[in-house]
Order: sequence, then C-alpha cells, then structure tokens
Amino acid sequence: MIEQFLRVYQKLDIKDIREHLIVCGDLSSNCEKCKAINIRIDAASCPECRTEFKYISFRNIKSHWPKIPKILEARPQVVFIDYEDYVRITGSLKAKEFFK
Repeated sequence: MIEQFLRVYQKLDIKDIREHLIVCGDLSSNCEKCKAINIRIDAASCPECRTEFKYISFRNIKSHWPKIPKILEARPQVVFIDYEDYVRITGSLKAKEFFK
C-alpha cells in the first residue's frame, strides 16, 4: 500500500474547530479559543485555557510540510485544516452575524 497526503473535503462544525484549533505560523503558534501565543506545535492542549487541540492549521503549509508526518505519528487523531478555508468561512460568519 502506498500512502500519500491528499486534501479531503468533509463537513465539519466550524464552532468546534474554532474551539479546538491551534494555528501555526513561521515563528509561533496560537490557540484560536483564547488567543494565547507562543504555544509549541506539538502541544496537545493550550497551556492557558486547557482546551484540547483536535485541529491544526498552518498559515504557510509549505514551510511546515515536513512536520506533518511527525505530528500524525504522535497524534493520529488530529485533523489538519486548510488555513485559507478557515479564514474565509469564519470571516463570512462574522459578516453574517454583524448584519443580523
């Protein structure tokens, strides 16, 4: 069997993602729930609010690509979220809430 990484599209609860997402940049990572910064990429939960990280997103996936197999080996249950999709959807939801 030859295993490779492929993008897969599925319906997920955006509120659950927002509550359990760590966003990783080039220099630091942050918790989307409480906005804590400088979190280690391999952290299973936020040191500030103690939320479990079920989802990981990368601002620049190309610079983090080599880390993905290592992360999945340590935490196979984690789901990787496309950052651009996340920003687009959450921005759309904020706009809808604003115009209610």
